[in-house]
Amino acid sequence: MGEISGKKNLSYTEVFSLNGAAEANILPVTSICNISCVFCSHKQNPPGVLSYRIAACTPDEVRQVVSFLDPARPVIIGESATRIIEGEPLTNPFIREVLSAVRAALPHTAVQITTNGILLDESMTDFLCRLGRVTVNLSLNSAVEKSRYTLMGDACPGRALRNTRLLKSYGLPFNGSIVAMPHLVGWSDLEETIGYLEQCGAETIRLLLPGFTRLAAPALRFKPALREELNDFAAGLRHRAGVPLTCEPPLVYDLKPVVGGVIKGTPAAAAGIRRGDVIHSVNNVPARTRVQAFRQVFKAASPEIIVAREEGLVPLQVKKEPLERSGLVMDYDLDPVLVTDMALALRRNGAKRALALASELGSAVINSGLMQFLEGEAEIEVLTVKSRFFGGSIGAAGLLTVADFETALTEYLRDKPGRLPPVALLPEPAFDRRGRDLTGRSYVDLEQKFGIRFELL
Repeated sequence: MGEISGKKNLSYTEVFSLNGAAEANILPVTSICNISCVFCSHKQNPPGVLSYRIAACTPDEVRQVVSFLDPARPVIIGESATRIIEGEPLTNPFIREVLSAVRAALPHTAVQITTNGILLDESMTDFLCRLGRVTVNLSLNSAVEKSRYTLMGDACPGRALRNTRLLKSYGLPFNGSIVAMPHLVGWSDLEETIGYLEQCGAETIRLLLPGFTRLAAPALRFKPALREELNDFAAGLRHRAGVPLTCEPPLVYDLKPVVGGVIKGTPAAAAGIRRGDVIHSVNNVPARTRVQAFRQVFKAASPEIIVAREEGLVPLQVKKEPLERSGLVMDYDLDPVLVTDMALALRRNGAKRALALASELGSAVINSGLMQFLEGEAEIEVLTVKSRFFGGSIGAAGLLTVADFETALTEYLRDKPGRLPPVALLPEPAFDRRGRDLTGRSYVDLEQKFGIRFELL
């Protein structure tokens, strides 16, 4: 059963359908976790956040919802991307039956499982291998036993480390992730963990910048410079790392489609694409951003790619099927389609001016996209919205609330009285399918207060 702020119970099917899990191709299996990470976001949520907690789902419950998943996209298990609190999927006592039900319904669909690895023993690893088309996203966080206890409360830290080595011996593909906490465990811990994941055969390694809210304990807070320090640290390791090493959120200053890395043994690697290449065109279509280039390559069959290097333009071919992964690793910047959609929103409303409300993390790339791709007489101003509800270091669009937008617009009008355009554009990730934010407020409240049209993009 699910609960909203501990007040109302819903069935598994209702929780699944209400939270956009199907749209994201996410299959939630439990909210129960077997560790207690100091950086867990759920511990820092301010009062009033709507969240759904579920017990371990059963195979029958999964069979009721699996038909809503898209067989052409990977099924995501254990990833916190909806309002459902995601726990450790392998704690579900029915997990093998659940995964078998998914495989029976979707025999050719890839499955991605995010796990801390503690329960990923030899028997489970063997089962996942036999299930087929499974990739593990391993949240290891530290390969140092003492640090694992500090960061995750892992009382038996050797288990996850031993289990990580099993993935390589069984040939189960996996990606490693590390929530970077050098202010607690030091930079050497981070470097050792990266080396361990590479040694164990990780295809990629992600360094995740932790976030803290205004309610976080003082020990969990860090200076704003950590984001840049983490990116500099990763840049210093990339030249000797044997696998793609990325930072999230990425520190992106431009929209140049630079290749961040190439996964070994993939079509992109076979084609000779290298980290640092700039994709010039895909099948003679100019590549304008990282997101656009990545998607062009992903969708195409054996695309002809021209990359820019110091020696000039180099033609290459990535031999692959349509919708087969290429092996390219690229930072997320901007899809030019977003700018097109913004211009369409103005035309729909018969307006020539609009205000685009953007998160602190997203406003720079949106500004760059508008400067490069906005055509015609349309005028779109970007207004950066600070996360006041969550506070702290939070800067993502998906965590902004109606109250945050309200405050930003009020301050805008104070500084520019009478200058509010007839249309305002809001980041869609901040709202659910019914237009409600994380506190349950609808964006329609903004229309009623400010008397202009709001659209979600």
